Amino acid sequence: MKLGNRLLLLVLAAVAMVGWSGCGGGCPTTSISSSGSSGGSTSGTSTGGTVCGPGTNPGGGGNTASLLYYLDRNNSKILGASLSTTGAFANLTATLPTLPSGAGNDIAIVNKKFLYLPQNDSLTIQAFTIDRTTGTLTTITGSPFPTAGADSITSDPAGRFLFAGNDTTGQISVFQINATTGALVAAPGSPFSAFNLDFVHVLAVDGTGQFLYAGQGLSALPIYGFSIDQNSGALSQIVGGPFGLGVAGVRTDFTGKFAIGLSGIFGDNNLYVFAIDPTTGALTGVTNSPFATTMAEPEDLRIHPSSQFVYAFGVDNNSNVAAVEGFTIDPSSGALTALAGSPFTTLPIVLDCKWDQGGGEAFCADAATSAFSVLDTSTSTGALTHTVPDLTVSDNAVFAPTD
Repeated sequence: MKLGNRLLLLVLAAVAMVGWSGCGGGCPTTSISSSGSSGGSTSGTSTGGTVCGPGTNPGGGGNTASLLYYLDRNNSKILGASLSTTGAFANLTATLPTLPSGAGNDIAIVNKKFLYLPQNDSLTIQAFTIDRTTGTLTTITGSPFPTAGADSITSDPAGRFLFAGNDTTGQISVFQINATTGALVAAPGSPFSAFNLDFVHVLAVDGTGQFLYAGQGLSALPIYGFSIDQNSGALSQIVGGPFGLGVAGVRTDFTGKFAIGLSGIFGDNNLYVFAIDPTTGALTGVTNSPFATTMAEPEDLRIHPSSQFVYAFGVDNNSNVAAVEGFTIDPSSGALTALAGSPFTTLPIVLDCKWDQGGGEAFCADAATSAFSVLDTSTSTGALTHTVPDLTVSDNAVFAPTD
């Protein structure tokens, strides 16, 4: 789910109710996690919200460096693509699953071997194992797993727990993940509904796996923080929360030190950086926060798996999709400084990017066409380059990569 799109969705919903009062509706597939997402990981956790894990691209089976999974235009099928070690970007030839109606707006890939997809209409989570050589998805025994409804989904960095948020009821479902099979078992007390959230629009786990943060998609509503029981996955609200921070949601870095958010309000061009208390999980604005972008409104952001860089995606003063902007993150203070060459005006204009766990490639949803672009990323400078031909697909709204 996008960090800052709930206000837009509410406006669109109101318009739809006036003009189409006799029609049923569903969630637009243009919203993100994300992951998503989501906390950091050395285990290779990847979500629609975020991709986690430092290091260089280790490659996959055969000559496949990375895999990309995405939903078709009707959210009725999972499709896939592979990026080879030689730079060939092509659709998978493997047979991939057809889905029941009502697929959600997020995908989580855990430990590079399990893929989870929420389906809100059926109140379930579809679960699959990933064949690293062919990209084939195989249904995990017991799938689909019942839930209280899920729009956003993410896991802890170690891939032990899966968290699913309901953007309508404010409930959070928590599952224990079987490390061998990928099967899900509900955590004690799940679903958690006593925290009085209006919505659960985006979820993020800190880099240490101790804390879960739930953004409600509106800057006027607070961010909820929870301690995660390290044995069961059960949630307890952080003392001092919820936190009225003026942001619609946050994404966390992979060191466990910082969370970064945005308001999602047109005219507010800032990124807000918060320090995470390592003991309590409380969020506090860092010195000189917020930090300005050149956009009229950042609508989403992604933190690089190295935790050195953050990239912003949004619109300009004419409400056109803006060029990607990148910043370094000071590892001590959390202060942001624009990268050399940012905004990256010579690159494809994209709505969102998600990095593979190694951080070498960003898979990006093109704004002008239904296609994916791959942006090579310098892990030392954060610079982005575009060398791989784009891949045209049926839809690019919901996706997650893994290396």
